[in-house]
This record gives sequence, structure tokens and C-alpha cells, in this order.
Amino acid sequence: MTFTKNNSRSLLAAFIICLSISVRAQDIHFSQFYNAPLSLSPALTGINGGDIRFAGTYRKQWNNALAAFTTFHFSVDAKIFNPRMDKGFFSAGLLLFNDDAGDTNLSTLTVGVTGSYTRRIDSENFLTIGVLVGVSQRQFDTGGLTFDRQYNGDSFDPGSPTFENFNNDDILYPDIGAGVNWHGQKTNKRSKLDVGAAVYHLNRPNQNFLDNGPKSSLPARFSLYLRPSMQVAKNWDIVLSGTAQIQQSYVETVAGGAGRWYMNNEHPSKQIAMLFGMGVRFNSIGDAVIPRAEFRYHYWNFGFSYDINVSGFSAATNRNGGPEFSLRYIIQKVRPHKSFKNCPLI
Repeated sequence: MTFTKNNSRSLLAAFIICLSISVRAQDIHFSQFYNAPLSLSPALTGINGGDIRFAGTYRKQWNNALAAFTTFHFSVDAKIFNPRMDKGFFSAGLLLFNDDAGDTNLSTLTVGVTGSYTRRIDSENFLTIGVLVGVSQRQFDTGGLTFDRQYNGDSFDPGSPTFENFNNDDILYPDIGAGVNWHGQKTNKRSKLDVGAAVYHLNRPNQNFLDNGPKSSLPARFSLYLRPSMQVAKNWDIVLSGTAQIQQSYVETVAGGAGRWYMNNEHPSKQIAMLFGMGVRFNSIGDAVIPRAEFRYHYWNFGFSYDINVSGFSAATNRNGGPEFSLRYIIQKVRPHKSFKNCPLI
């Protein structure tokens, strides 16, 4: 049989479906993982310098290849203020993300709620535990698939029957996660550090599309991370970041560094700053280098990064891993001065 472009896409789409129901399937990922905090750990709920935080990320990966990925993430989290709690505070959040891939539009949609409790150890150290309870939907569309039985010996006939039986192209399952985070910060300085760990898919949900097929449990994903930020001068910070995502035999690490220059370093409501840096993603095939930039204006923060593929897959991507955009906005409420003693995070 002669392979056509449609045949190639069919094989690739079928391969993606097989990966999706395999026990080695991997979760979505972001180069700017620090700008998608609730997908990194539910214990990061409420860990920010304001009262309410909105965060969104959009990623387009491998657009030059046949199997492009489009990923969208949105979250909102807020501290639950209680003036009688001077030793800590509760926080709650909402997480939503969607991922689409390939000619079949294989998609994963997750909606979850997070909750956390932060204990103030002293004025510079905070310990948080958090949980995630959500529901996920996975589905695919067979309309973009073609099969060898539609090749009649002389030509490809898209109107020919496929003789394939897809009796279930949509599944729904619960998802549970938990995490812990330690936040340290220097009093009267911008230096701070978040370090923590989380585990997702604690309930090992079944993600098999076949009604009578064997159970295909989604493996637990372990998330390890740290992000130190060090004030080195009045107008300069050094920002480092690192994460390791472990899902069965698959391990991915992302590490990077950047410098942030403050054009106005007064109160956060008036800050204006620029950040430029570089990151590297490591996995079994090497993967990518990641230049990045951010612009902060008052309580707004806009980020951009671009994956430059350096693995063997660069032959298909022309070294273009893809762009990623992030946007964050923080609301800080005005309260009596004495009420700040229980949550003075920066």
C-alpha cells in the first residue's frame, strides 16, 4: 500500500489515542509553571501578596508538526479573611484547564476546587497544606481519522466505511490531589522562597475509552518545585525556578533563572518591572531551551516564553516548540493595619 498524507495523519492520530489510554500517559505541562500555581500544587492556594489572584496561561506546542497541542489554564484563588485567626488563614480556589491534541482533537478538560490552610510559624515562615477535588472529561473526535480500509487499491475514498467501532469517545472521572508548601520571606525585603511537593490523581482514575476493556488507571503525578527570589539591589532581583514532574517512568524537569529590574519599586500597587531570563527543559530526549520575559505593571503581570526544541523531534518541529503566554492579576483589599499580622505574605 502507498502511504498518503492522510494515512500518515491517521497513524499519528491512532498513536496519540493509544498513548492517551496507556498507563504511561503524561499530564499537561507549562514552561511558565510558576505562573500556573494551582496546577503545580493545591498548597499554593492563597500564597500570594494579595487577597484574590487570577491567573491564566495559553500554550501552543509543536504547531509545525502534525500533532499540535493547545493548552489553556485558568485559576482564581482567594484568602478567607478571619480577624480572629491570628495564627493562620484558610484559602479557596477554582482551577480549570483544557488540552487539545492532534487530528482527533483529543481533549482533556478538568474543573476542580482547591482548599488550603496556612499556618504562620513566625513573621518570615509559613507552612501550607492543600487539597484538590475535581472532575475530568476526556474525549476525541473520529471525524478527522482515515483508515487503510478506505483505500480501494487505486485511490483513497473518504466515503468508504471504516469498519471501526468506537463505542465510547467520551469519559468522565473524578480526580483528587494534595500538596504541602513552605513559604519563607525576609522582613522588609523582596527576597522570598516557595518550596513544596504535591501529588495528583491520588484516586488513580480509570481512563480507558473501551467499555469492556481492561482498566487503564491514570498514574499519580508527583510535583516537586522550588522558586527562590533574591533581592540583590534596590532595583534588582534574581529569580530562580525549578520543578520535577514524575509520572511513573516519565520524569520531566524544568529549571531557569532570570533578572528582574524595577523601574518603580515602591508599594506593589505602584510597581513597574521587567524580567528577562532563560530556562531549560530536561527529559529522556533533551527537549527545549526556553527564553522568557515578563512585564509587571502594578498588580498586573504579563509573561511570554518560547520553547526552542533541541531534541531529535526538532526535525519535525523545525526547532519550534511553541509560544506560551501568561497573565496574572492580584486584588489587594484595604484593611485596618492590625489585621495584617496574620497574613503578611509578599
